[in-house]
Order: sequence, then structure tokens, then C-alpha cells
Amino acid sequence: MKLFHYFFIFLLFIKNPVYALELPNSDASYKEKFSLIQVGDWIFRNGVQTDSFIVKKLDGSVFSHIGMIVSVEPEIKIIHATTNDDENKPNQVIISTLTEFTDPDLAQMYAVARPNFLSDKQKKQIIEELLTKQGEEFILASREQEHLYCTTLLYDTIVKYQPDFNPEWKHAKFPLLSGDYLFPGAFANYPNITWIYVYPDKTP
Repeated sequence: MKLFHYFFIFLLFIKNPVYALELPNSDASYKEKFSLIQVGDWIFRNGVQTDSFIVKKLDGSVFSHIGMIVSVEPEIKIIHATTNDDENKPNQVIISTLTEFTDPDLAQMYAVARPNFLSDKQKKQIIEELLTKQGEEFILASREQEHLYCTTLLYDTIVKYQPDFNPEWKHAKFPLLSGDYLFPGAFANYPNITWIYVYPDKTP
């Protein structure tokens, strides 16, 4: 079984190399950058675990996970659908602090982007609905099936309030994973977003 697992990873690496995303660099200080983060921003991470590796290979992106900022005071908090961020709350929608979301055991890089196409009112509506989804079960399934994973948690809510939101779904055809899926790269490459913060800083 382990041999098959590593062979599968090898195939993903050969067929789906990860392409670097052009991210902005800034000389602003850490504190100054985080002061710019707002409720409704998207936060991405480049994960370090096996499932993150698979997602990045299938997507061709540097990111493997996404969540949305739901509060900035007294601390930054993120809602996201995850399998194992919190061992006490596996396979569900949870709220994490920024420190938890970006823990080095989970992430080697993270970035924050602002969806400019959403109004403040829409962001408030989206967050209010997202907060009702805490504890809902993580379901990795294709577009035509019942699903709830990190990207679809956001997509299925955003599209209710902004029907024009149309990130690109990708067709995956691999063992145990076949159909159309929505990956973090579709959000990272979406038009009319502004990169607010990248750690570590990356010069294009």
C-alpha cells in the first residue's frame, strides 16, 4: 500500500509540476502589513503535509489551502474547512487564530489577498453565513456531488451574494479522485484581488 502511495505521488510530480505564483514584495514591516488585513480577506497557505503536496501537484499552484478572515480584533481569526488542523475537531469547518493557521507544522508560506469585487456589505453577509457552518463535515467530492472542502466552503457562500463569482474548476482524473474540483489556485489567480501580505516576502 505504501509503495502505491509513493508511486501515486511520483506520478503527480511528473504530470503536474508546481508553478511559482508571482507574488508582490514589500518593504513594509511585519506589524504594518498585518495592520492592513481586513475582515473578508482571503488567507492562503503552502502546506507541508502529504495531502497538501497532492493538492499543489493537482492544482499547479504554490497554495494548498484557503480560508477567510472573519475577525481582526482582538486577534485575527480565520474560518476554513480542514481535515486535521485541530486534532480535537477533525474533518470539519473550524475557526483558527492566525498563529494556529500559520503554524510551521502546517505551513511553510502564507499570503493574504483582498477580493476587491466584493463590497463591505457582501463580505459581512458572507461571513455571517460562514459562521453558521462551524462544525459541518469536511467532504472532498467532485462538483456534481455533495461537497465541502476549503475552497467550496468559500465558493458556495460567496456565489450566493456575488453570482458573477466564477473561479475555474479543474478536472482531475487520478485514482480515488475523479471529476471537477476547485483548488486554491483558482482564488489566487482570480481577477480583481490585491495581495496584502506574503510571508516570507517573495520578490517576483
